[in-house]
Amino acid sequence: MEGYATEEQQVEALKSWWKSHGNAVIFGTVLGLAGLVGFRYYNDSQLAAQEELSAAYDTVVTELSENGLAAKATTQTFIDANSGNAYATLIALQLAAEAVKKQDFAEAETQLSWIATNSNQASILPIAKIRLARVQAQLENFDAAQATLDNITLDTFASKKAEIKGDIYVLQGDLNAARSAYETALMGVGANTQLLQLKLDDLAIANVADDLDAAIAGELNDQ
Repeated sequence: MEGYATEEQQVEALKSWWKSHGNAVIFGTVLGLAGLVGFRYYNDSQLAAQEELSAAYDTVVTELSENGLAAKATTQTFIDANSGNAYATLIALQLAAEAVKKQDFAEAETQLSWIATNSNQASILPIAKIRLARVQAQLENFDAAQATLDNITLDTFASKKAEIKGDIYVLQGDLNAARSAYETALMGVGANTQLLQLKLDDLAIANVADDLDAAIAGELNDQ
């Protein structure tokens, strides 16, 4: 499941941002409501609730880090109870990553599909969908994987999207389609040119091997 390292850096940055600014986001909402129902009450109650949620999130993160999928029950309870906020999305993303480590791709698909369907976190959704497509490909749900990728519309993910399409075509044995996808990926923003060139080189070697096998088979049939 290549590509997780770079994505994890993006996710960690999002986690850090939310931990640093989550209270400020809530505070801004509070200010908007202050003229309607009274500042002090909403200020105290909402910020207290946010601090409690942040502490609960930290506890679940620690348990996941220490126990992996063994912490699924606690983790799922947190997700279900907080499905409308970013903390639930981040926890579901981490639970999916733990599932991938254990090659439990069905569980990873469940968590990532939940994010794709329920999360309103625009900065996380493309990452979740990229991972979901990879997991679906591992499960040989190739049509679903391609459909998931087609739902990613941000230009900044165009190269990664095309690259994974190429990987899926390789798994399906369609090397010509894979080559076209990798070449498209090379032209995209933020393309990993070194990795993509390696994949194209591997395709060239595979084509030579296929041609050689076909030639040998033809010679054997002629004998």
